[in-house]
Order: sequence, then structure tokens, then C-alpha cells
Amino acid sequence: MQVGFYFDQTRCTGCNACRVACKDWHDQPSSPASWMRINYQEEGPFPNVFASYLISNCYHCEEPVCAFVCPNEAISKREEDGIVVVDKDKCREEVPCGLISKEKMGASYSYGELQAPCQIACPVHLHIPAYTALIAKGKFKESLDLIRQRMPLPSVCGRVCLHPCEEVCARKDVDQAIAIEALKGFVADNVSEEPPKRLLQTQSEKVAIIGSGPAGLAAAYDLIRMGYGVTIFEASSRAGGMLAVGIPEHRLPRDVLNRDIDYIKALGVEIKTNTLIDLNQGLEDLLKQGYGAVLVAIGAHKGKKLGIPGADLDGVLVGTSFMRDVNLGKEVKLGKKVLIIGGGNVAMDCARTARRLGTTEVGVSCLECCDDMPADILEVDQAREEGIQIYDSRSFTKILNNNGKVAGVGCLEITGCTFDDDGEAHFDVVSDEEHTLEADTVIFAIGQVPEVSNSSIIKISKRGTITADSETLMLVTKGLFVAGDCFSGIASIIDAIASGQKSASKIHRYLQGDVLRVRSSPEIAATEIIVDIPPETEKKERQPMPLLSASERVSNFKEVTLGFSEEAAITEAERCFNCAGHLCKDVCPYSAPQFVEEEKARMQKCNYCVDRFDVGKQPICVEACYARALDSGTLEELKSKYGDIRKSPGFSYSISVKPAILFKPKKK
Repeated sequence: MQVGFYFDQTRCTGCNACRVACKDWHDQPSSPASWMRINYQEEGPFPNVFASYLISNCYHCEEPVCAFVCPNEAISKREEDGIVVVDKDKCREEVPCGLISKEKMGASYSYGELQAPCQIACPVHLHIPAYTALIAKGKFKESLDLIRQRMPLPSVCGRVCLHPCEEVCARKDVDQAIAIEALKGFVADNVSEEPPKRLLQTQSEKVAIIGSGPAGLAAAYDLIRMGYGVTIFEASSRAGGMLAVGIPEHRLPRDVLNRDIDYIKALGVEIKTNTLIDLNQGLEDLLKQGYGAVLVAIGAHKGKKLGIPGADLDGVLVGTSFMRDVNLGKEVKLGKKVLIIGGGNVAMDCARTARRLGTTEVGVSCLECCDDMPADILEVDQAREEGIQIYDSRSFTKILNNNGKVAGVGCLEITGCTFDDDGEAHFDVVSDEEHTLEADTVIFAIGQVPEVSNSSIIKISKRGTITADSETLMLVTKGLFVAGDCFSGIASIIDAIASGQKSASKIHRYLQGDVLRVRSSPEIAATEIIVDIPPETEKKERQPMPLLSASERVSNFKEVTLGFSEEAAITEAERCFNCAGHLCKDVCPYSAPQFVEEEKARMQKCNYCVDRFDVGKQPICVEACYARALDSGTLEELKSKYGDIRKSPGFSYSISVKPAILFKPKKK
């Protein structure tokens, strides 16, 4: 037997009687925490008022993930009736649950609401401690399910994310940061998944997305789960944007990228490749064809060159074009000596790709000193292992000409570089004596801009990016939105994903007729979180990532990183401090667990009024509901009375945990 709730949103008036009765019955003080939390939102003056509410209670899941991660084993599921219960004496007792200092954080600290530094630093705010805790318990599928709640590309970001989360990991104060990126990649690689079921379109509107890069895919992932029809239009023959044509296979194998894309397509997202959309009349045409909104997420694929003499010589290439040709299988002619100008990850990708194409003398030269290069330090180290030379702290004066072909690059040694308000560079030159770096092929990897021009609809900024309202992300034409590098300028993959998610939320509000300008919640910086690490904490070194040796990898595009073994992944995950605590809340698909504001607070959540249920009475909220919007009983009884309705605005049904609750949807 499995008991459950029934909630009829069409009858609920939002009177809060259930909440008040719940607090009174359980003798809880009046505070933000409650056994049945009702999040209420109101915007706009009368008569143009928008109001919404969301009830968050325990859904008594078939497999309660919260029970897996509780460090004190305080959560269990009753066999006789399927009710999930909490032993409040065990909750937050012997094993520490959260190390953030309440005393040092001050009045702004609220246990149950504050996030760990890693989660704050993550642009998409993944529940990192929670999915790490699930890995430590050997619950790999549950970990991947949790990651997928906010992450459309777990396989990709398990390999090529810049992992800002690791930069603020509290574990660094003891030994080394948790290998957060690698753990994500481990579960993505080692969980055997069936293709997800196609989602039914529950909204009347469809959305068109221009571009299938990380921003476009992220927006599509969120919008399809909101119930919209989604079609992506991709100009290239391959979906994935820069993920497909900009990153070499030794870092991101195509089958890995396609695995994430296939998952999104299986949900119902249609991707039309080889379909170029005109960014002027074509956008308006899509609106006329019945798309309720159009998102422009074309990335920034046009590489830049320095404006120095010789930049147009035969043998001078642009990094983005070079990588695109290689990834699409086109023949690329390189000389015997290749020099890449630039210090970021694109420069490293170009250099390591040139090495794999057979060039033995490959160098990278940049303005920055080695310690300040924007490229990932691991990429720089691996490039050096492959025989690539780094020429740092140099400015470039010209490309030498030998009968119309490249002969080298003229350089000056510098100690620093500053930029004025107009973006003009000013160098601190060591001496005016110019030297030459020999090369017969030069590849510029110094930045990119979108391949777009001004039109009646698209307006271009001084930086070469698309102009839009910074808050609503809408262009001058209603219904047209923008996301990703074409709007923000060059950013990381994880930033592009976050941008796509934000645009999806704005599109959703637009299509629902809601206000787009929403007051943002106050944020606290990851560096301001104070974690009290126990002084007796033992050092546990980070698990090393196994790699192909330089000799094995330099002549091919096999993936360099080999991934963690199961044992290594669990060992690495066990190093996590669980800084913020409340793992139960973070793994819950409905964020049901809550905590009262008191020292050593025990978890408070809907416990189905176990004491009343055991004597044959209804939960107190059901009895208190004046509108009769709530009911309870066995699932069989509820289904016979109301049907098996599980779709509702504001309620995200989880296939993996299957809550014991039925809904009657509220109409728009």
C-alpha cells in the first residue's frame, strides 16, 4: 500500500489555512520554515496583478533519495504504508551536517537556504555537494538524475567545463579541491540509461531556437520540459555549435557530445541541421509561421586577427576556421613550423590539433606570462608534454613576408599590458629590440565575434555582439530573444548554458503573459561563505586522473583523459565536506525538507501527520482546507476518484522518484 495526497489547484484559493493549521498542530513557531511551505509571489498594481503560489511538501517518493544521503540515517520509508518519516532525534546529530559558520556569517545566514561555495560559483547552480554525496554512496544513477535537473550536457561538462566550482572548494584549504568536473563525467559515462520518454507538448506555443550550441541546447532542454514545442535551426551539418566544430576530439569525443544531444532530442526537441536562418526577415517569418517566440543563440564563430603587417599573407589562419575545417574532416595544409598567437584554450586546442596533424614544431605565443595565461593550466601542461613550446610575455609587430608567404613573426618582449577605455592595448616593453619567432604557418586565436551584421531587427554593439535588453534579453521586436556568446561576448561553455537557461525562463514568462522584469533575490559571493573546517580533518589527496601518455596520444585524436574508476570516484566523492549541509533538501526533486531557525535545528517536513494517520484520521491540512482542494488516501482510492493526473504548472513531476501525489492542473 502507498498512501498519497490529492491537490486540486482549481479549487485552492491560497488562503494558507493548511499552513496555519499545520504549524499549530505540530506546535511550530511562526517563522519562514513550515511543514507545508507555500511560496507566494505577487507583482503589479490592480487590476493588472500577477499572483502565483507553489506548495512544497513531501511527496512520499517510491524511492526517497533523501534517505540515501542523510549522514545520520534519520530518514526512512515505512513499509506498511509508504510514508517517508524523519527521526528528529537523529537529524543533524552525531555526524556534522554543514560546516558553514552561523556565528561568522551573521544575520544573513539561514540554514537550509544558504548554498555551498561550489554551488554559488557554478553558473547553473548545480547541487554539487548533493550529487557528490550520492556518488559517495554508490548511487550513480540517482546522482546523474540530480545533475540532469539543471544540466542539459552532463557528458560535455564532465570534460570541458572551466569548473569555477573547484576554484572556491573549501577542501583546498586542507589539501586539494574536489574533482567536481571529473565526478560529473564519471556518472555520465558509467550510468546505463534508456532514452528518455518523449515529453508531451502541454503548452499551446512553440519556440524556435537559432543555433544548437550550449546556449541553444540549454534553452531547448528547459523549454521542452516546460511543455513547449521546440525546434532548433542549425546552419552547420552538425548539431552542437562550437562543441562540435570548435573543440578537438581528444578533449571532447563526438560520440560523447552526441550522447547528450540525443538525450535532448529524445525528449522531443527537433533539430534541423543545414538550415540557415536569415537574421533579419527570417526571424519575423518564424513568428508569422506560428512560433510564439524565437531565440537567437548563434554563438561567436568569427575569429579575429591582429591588425599588423602581413596578417593577410598565405599561411595565416584563424583559429575558429582552422578548428572547424579539421572537425568537419576537411583537408588543412600546415607548414613544418606552426605558431599560434593567443593564450587561451582555443590557442591550446589549435596547437595540440596541429601537433596531431603531423607538425613537429608547434609553438604558442601570447601577451601574458605563463602564470597568467587564460588557458586551463592542465591544458598548458599537457601541451608541453606533447612537445609544444610556450613563448610568453610577447607583443607582435608584424608577420614576416617571404615571397608572399609567412616566414615568421616579429615580436617584442614585454613585462605587462594594459587596455584603455577604447580597448586599445598598451605594452610595457623590455626593449625596442625586435626578435623573430620562426614559422611558416601562423594561426590567430585571440578572440571571436558573432557572424552577424546590423539590420532592422539585429543591432550590433561596439564589441560586435548583439544588443538586447540586459534584463529581459529581448530584442527590439517582441518575441525575439537572445542568449549565449552572441550577446555576452566570448564566455565559457557553462556560462553559455546558464545564459540559455535564463533566456528560457524569460521566454516562458513572456508566453505566459507574466512580467519579464523580476526582482532578483539577494546574492552572496562564494568567497564570502565562511566554512569552519574541523581542525582534526585528515589530508586526503585528490584522486589523480589517468591520462594517455604523450607518446600514445600525440599522433591521434583519442581522448586524453581516461576517467575515474568506480573505486576512485567513490573515494574522491568521500572527500567532500558537505559545507552547506541539508543534503536531503538538495537531492529532493521538490525541495520539500525545511529547517526551523534555531541552533541544531531538526528537519521539518510534511510527515503526513503520522500520528493522526495511525488512528484513522486525515492529515490536518486536509481537514483544515475550507475549499476542499486537498484529499488523501491510498493511491488506488485517489486514482479511482480523480484519475491519474500528474501534470501541473509549477509542479515538476519526477519520473525517477515517482511521487505519491495526484494533481488536477490549474488553467492559465
